[in-house]
Amino acid sequence: MANNQKRLVIISGAGLSAESGIQTFRDDNGLWANHNVDQICNINTWKKNFKLVHNFYNARRKELKNKTPNAMHYQIYEWQKQLKQNCIIITQNIDDLLEKAGCENVIHLHGFANKIYCFDCKYKYEDLQYKPYNFKPCIKCNSKWIKPDIVFFGEAAPKYSILYSVVSSLNNNDMLLVIGTSGAVININGLASLNNALKILNNLHQEIYIDATLFDYVFYEKATTAASKIDEIIKKWQNR
Repeated sequence: MANNQKRLVIISGAGLSAESGIQTFRDDNGLWANHNVDQICNINTWKKNFKLVHNFYNARRKELKNKTPNAMHYQIYEWQKQLKQNCIIITQNIDDLLEKAGCENVIHLHGFANKIYCFDCKYKYEDLQYKPYNFKPCIKCNSKWIKPDIVFFGEAAPKYSILYSVVSSLNNNDMLLVIGTSGAVININGLASLNNALKILNNLHQEIYIDATLFDYVFYEKATTAASKIDEIIKKWQNR
């Protein structure tokens, strides 16, 4: 019988959603290649570029409406359904594909595309459901500074403390699964070194920022083709 106390922690990046047609930010043809990041994602310049910033994220929100989860999103949902609260899902992605697949309590490290908040009074608006922000002032304090609920460059990322707390608490009964991240933003090597859990890495190819020798299993392939292979490992891990 599986040990229900075993924990599976999943950390995902842009590679998870790329096969669903969501453009990555850092690749050669990614969104940063076609936009000035210092104008649309910088805490020090966003007010100066207020309209440009919201037009960019309004477009991202519109794109999400018709995007559908892929096989790995659904596989993650199945793992969470089996392990319940012992499956902790952490993502760098701002899309809602994990939620569309049925996942709950997803920790979005860098924010959520469908949400906005007032930068002055901190009032958080309800999920916009893919609708554009209409440039109206805050309904609570009348401030004009409504900000996408995205962690901008130069801004603190409060949920990183959750990330490090969860990963550092893992033991040799647990598993850490890393999917579709370059390691350029999050120190994957550092996270992998924090514990002696069983570790799996799935990226499209080798990344210069990630030391694959820190992982017990490595799959350099699409997340959708790796999903069933990783599931087999997880089934054995659950029953060991």
